[in-house]
Amino acid sequence: MLIAGGDVSLSRGCGKKILDDPSYDPFTGLAAWIAPADVAFANLESQLFDNRGEMQSPDNLLIFCGPPGAARVVGRAGFDVVSTANNHAWDYGRQALFDTMTHLEQQGVAYAGTSRAPREQYEPVVLRRRGYSIALFAVTDIWNQGPLASHPARDYVAGGELEELLPRIRRARAEHDVVLVSYHGGSEYIDMPVQATRNFVSAVMRSGVDAVVGHHPHVPHGVGWFEGRPAFYSLGNLVFAMHRDYKWTGMSFLARLTFASDEAGRKARLERVEACPYQIVGHRPVRFEAAGSEALERAFRRHLAHLSITVGGSRIGEANPDGCLPLEPPDAARARFVATREGRPR
Repeated sequence: MLIAGGDVSLSRGCGKKILDDPSYDPFTGLAAWIAPADVAFANLESQLFDNRGEMQSPDNLLIFCGPPGAARVVGRAGFDVVSTANNHAWDYGRQALFDTMTHLEQQGVAYAGTSRAPREQYEPVVLRRRGYSIALFAVTDIWNQGPLASHPARDYVAGGELEELLPRIRRARAEHDVVLVSYHGGSEYIDMPVQATRNFVSAVMRSGVDAVVGHHPHVPHGVGWFEGRPAFYSLGNLVFAMHRDYKWTGMSFLARLTFASDEAGRKARLERVEACPYQIVGHRPVRFEAAGSEALERAFRRHLAHLSITVGGSRIGEANPDGCLPLEPPDAARARFVATREGRPR
């Protein structure tokens, strides 16, 4: 079972809390979902290094970082791998990026989308769990310092260059059981993917990946499907302060994917897809509170169903006992109905 989340910033107020109390854990509200996962993933949207207590640039509010101890927070929460390919990967420069990788390595947290050696950033990180090999790629189509292709970071941070990515995906498809792509792109605070995102997702899904997990818009997007394989265009915020002008920056979901062996027992088959919704209090994600959980769940289901229409539609089932919502392609219910009518219940 794999669980994937969106944007995590361990900077600003969250970073100060970690500095003050190394045991502080902003993920505790979702521990019941994260801990059981064989692989837990998120997009790490802040460099982690010793910046003498500075969590945000005094000259630019969009430049920020977290302390080295934040890597321990990520590992202790149960995350196995993060994407470090995003528009904040270079906020304080190359050495800060390299320090981030070092601190993650020291905590046993893998990372994808960046490298110390030039051009290795496009290679996937490979994890092995329960006999499966899982290849994860990570890229960013957003860069804060002009075009990435003309920036010094181009040798260390993976951009959304399909000519670099697609041959590697095809090789990974032949060598591994599960292939995933993390995509950082799109426009902030809008509710649906821009055309560039749709084009990228369509290209990598056609190349055979099992799922795409997107982030950067800071709000959730709909779930689309490619021959039964899901594309999560944006998983929104995970640990990130809500923007007061955009209410959906304060509510999103984890994507949960369950795989099983195919008939030959060699490759993994996607068996179940779920959305595990939460709200954000301050910068901390928490499951819906008991007193208002039904209303929040209804609002979330309506919103996700509406957003999914823009990317082809998703069927959203009733919540499981642990609060996660089953997701299926829009034609799945009809397929089951037809199979049952023909005497082949599924």
